[in-house]
Amino acid sequence: MQKITIRNFGAIEYAEIEVKKILVLIGEQASGKSTIAKLIYFFKSLRDDLFSQIYQDTQKDYFHTPSDLIFPLREKFYDFFGSTFHIPNFEIKFDYSVEDDKWLKLSLDHRKKLYPEFSHNFLNENFKSSASTIKKLFQQGLNTNNIHEQLTHEQNEIRYAQMLSRLLNDLFESNQTNSLFIIAGRNATVSYSDLFQKYLFASVQSSLEENSKIKKFQRKEQTIDETLMLKFMEKVGKLKDIFKKFGNIEEIIEIYEEEEDAKQKLYVVKTKIEEILKGEYRIDNRGEKIVFNKVTEEFVYLSNASSGQQESIRILQDIFLNILDDAKILRIIEEPEAHLFPVAQKQMIELLSLMVNQNDDNQLIITTHSPYVLTVFNNLLFANRVVEKNPSAESEVAEIIPQDCWLNAKDFSAYSLGNQSSDETTNYCESIFNTEKGTIQQNYLDTVSEILGGDFQALYSIHSKTFKRR
Repeated sequence: MQKITIRNFGAIEYAEIEVKKILVLIGEQASGKSTIAKLIYFFKSLRDDLFSQIYQDTQKDYFHTPSDLIFPLREKFYDFFGSTFHIPNFEIKFDYSVEDDKWLKLSLDHRKKLYPEFSHNFLNENFKSSASTIKKLFQQGLNTNNIHEQLTHEQNEIRYAQMLSRLLNDLFESNQTNSLFIIAGRNATVSYSDLFQKYLFASVQSSLEENSKIKKFQRKEQTIDETLMLKFMEKVGKLKDIFKKFGNIEEIIEIYEEEEDAKQKLYVVKTKIEEILKGEYRIDNRGEKIVFNKVTEEFVYLSNASSGQQESIRILQDIFLNILDDAKILRIIEEPEAHLFPVAQKQMIELLSLMVNQNDDNQLIITTHSPYVLTVFNNLLFANRVVEKNPSAESEVAEIIPQDCWLNAKDFSAYSLGNQSSDETTNYCESIFNTEKGTIQQNYLDTVSEILGGDFQALYSIHSKTFKRR
């Protein structure tokens, strides 16, 4: 199991959160949900940074902890979260494996510089030796024009990359090869023209490059939002290129050479996507559109579509391709329910659950404001529990909720942050998952309903008094 513990960072006084296969963070605005999600992304994406460092390094033919890990880690933190010079001391610990006591801890030293600390079995001698060997293999040059030797060299490089990938998978306790933080405000990749998006991409990229050139950490500016935006825009470009080749989802499914069950699952995904979009997604040389009447071919360009369609389309495209490719993914999504009607929120969460169930290594982390999202997750958890207790009810439950969407309680965690509107005795960060029952705590869902219904009850009381006076 993985876990993050945060003390005194930004708005977060103290939070201890189990990062399971599915993690849900709910809370009011400015309660620290996004900060926690971004910190998790920071720690989880270090694997890719270390891969690039070892693969590209030509200075040292051995693994050197300061230059290969500590310095790049420190620079990444400054680039993400800005200078640490003017903030109080904090402690952030990420357990890559609680069971194996494998962790990385970040705090500040006496100069206010970031101080990383590793558990004794994190960077052990076996890892350093293996990483050094792989480094030397990558640095072997090729001075020949012989085509066969060139091909052999390229094949060896692929083999070395696979060796490095397996080594880092063991180090970071993860087999995920596809990580993405899906930002809030993602309609920016829909509502503006391609030309404007290219200017935006270039501007963000330039800003990040300038910040990375700053040598003194005291002057570093926080750029995590720009970094995540840039990576998301890169991903969207790849998504659009894939769909442009085929025009729509159905054409992709039709050329999908797999067994019938897998193909049928893709059609189920397609149907749910169209229910959320209220039409069929298509793309051609004139742009992206939603066809809302297939008989008359009436459509609306995506740039003119509703905010709900614009906010959800990139998530839906990503879900479809991840299921198609059976990718091993980490997805961190801010407010997947944004601008969606409750029924569409239900369909969105069911699709995300189907995606995360596709592979044992998949992981989903979401931030949300919506009690509806919690209710949907609760239903998916309860469906699985009902069948665990009564296996004969499997087909009956599957008629209500598709079996591919059911969630196992051991893979789920949920936390409420801030808690300004609940009982004054609660902490800033509270688990709202009942491990015994395997569902979200009913008293939390009831508290939300009480908050929403409290004003009505007060008004009704006044209304009743009015009639009594008469």
